[in-house]
Amino acid sequence: MGTFWEYEDWNWKKIGIWAAILLVLGGVLVVLILAFAVIKPPTATAEDALLTRFDLAPSPNASNSTTAKPPLQLLSYNATATVSMRNPNLHYAISYGLVAVAFSFNGTRFDESGTVAAFDLGARKETTLRLKVGGVDRALPKLPAGGAAEFERQKEAGRFEVEVRLDTVMQYKGRKTKCPLAVICPLSLQLVDPDVAATSFQKTKCTILRAKISGC
Repeated sequence: MGTFWEYEDWNWKKIGIWAAILLVLGGVLVVLILAFAVIKPPTATAEDALLTRFDLAPSPNASNSTTAKPPLQLLSYNATATVSMRNPNLHYAISYGLVAVAFSFNGTRFDESGTVAAFDLGARKETTLRLKVGGVDRALPKLPAGGAAEFERQKEAGRFEVEVRLDTVMQYKGRKTKCPLAVICPLSLQLVDPDVAATSFQKTKCTILRAKISGC
């Protein structure tokens, strides 16, 4: 027959075992709640970018204008960017529709020709989007009056502030709602010779803009 202290010791062991079991079950429950009930937005990072041409000049016809408007500016450029998209969700995959790509300078879009085909991104997965644009004497009628001066200032500083924007529609697998999504990546780029090794690029976190719709 066991003593009182042996009996008490056995009770404490049972309590400890049940406490451990409850702790494990609680952890599993938390994981399930996070996986199925909490939906996180995707994240994006500009992993790399390169600017090998960026020339701004007034249109040859600008000198013939008699108006007080600033001359029409023409931009010649070659740019590439690599953007990674990540799905942080534990359970939900994400489907993306066709992605529209736009490059901007000083608040003015200078290229909207790029697209990325629709794709799926599984839970906890990451994919890389490689973007490339180029143009010669592309007219910028919407460039602000001070745009040319800002271009010269940045050229003198040796670094251009360019923005990449991705617009698409995303849908969480298993849900019916289609959610408009915008990814905005600010890039600070040095103009480099394409025949010379590229300068180092500092990775930049992109901003995610989602529609305020239930299910998004």
